[in-house]
Amino acid sequence: MTALSSTETVSPSGPVRAVVLDYGNVLYTWEPMAAVAGYVSVEAWEEFVADGDFLAWNERLDLGEPFERVLADCARAHPDRPDWVEILSLYRQRFAASLTGPVPGMAAVLEDLLEADVALYGLTNFDAAPFERARLLVPQLERFAGIVVSGREHLAKPDAAIFTLLLERYGLQAAGTLFVDDSSVNIRAADRLGLRTHHFTGAGRLRAELIAVGLLPTPGQR
Repeated sequence: MTALSSTETVSPSGPVRAVVLDYGNVLYTWEPMAAVAGYVSVEAWEEFVADGDFLAWNERLDLGEPFERVLADCARAHPDRPDWVEILSLYRQRFAASLTGPVPGMAAVLEDLLEADVALYGLTNFDAAPFERARLLVPQLERFAGIVVSGREHLAKPDAAIFTLLLERYGLQAAGTLFVDDSSVNIRAADRLGLRTHHFTGAGRLRAELIAVGLLPTPGQR
């Protein structure tokens, strides 16, 4: 849609038949600095993020590039900052600590959707190897109809190609699929492809949207 509210953008026409959910900060909280907390100061981490291109290196990992290559390129790009290379290496070693806990309320939302026989799918920007461990933190993922992980496909949101891959792989119609993500950039990309969208800001607003589109009943009216 051309205009986004601060919380959601959902097309009004036709039934929703499937829900696609992001992982990080929708199902499980991702806080990168938590991986290096106690080892790296807040100031040093923030400098690395702002000036050392952390997000760009992380995006390459999400695209499935080998970590050794990414680390070597970081060292070549910043020969005067070996500390940034050390921070990136430490982040990768301690990645599990960056997953700081379930997003409040989402386990109950997933259980209710699964109980209602709603087809659930995952679409996440995630390095493939760490995802195999991270998925165990959300046991409901084992009951999803399918999951697309960027690191396996060498494609990442907001590239239209990864949305198209998801739709084609699982035989989904964009107009009948609700995509849930915390990133407004990813929401806009999905919206351009005709998916229904919900800009995630919390389980309560998502539940309200799911009730509004008829996927969940109003509480007390089961």
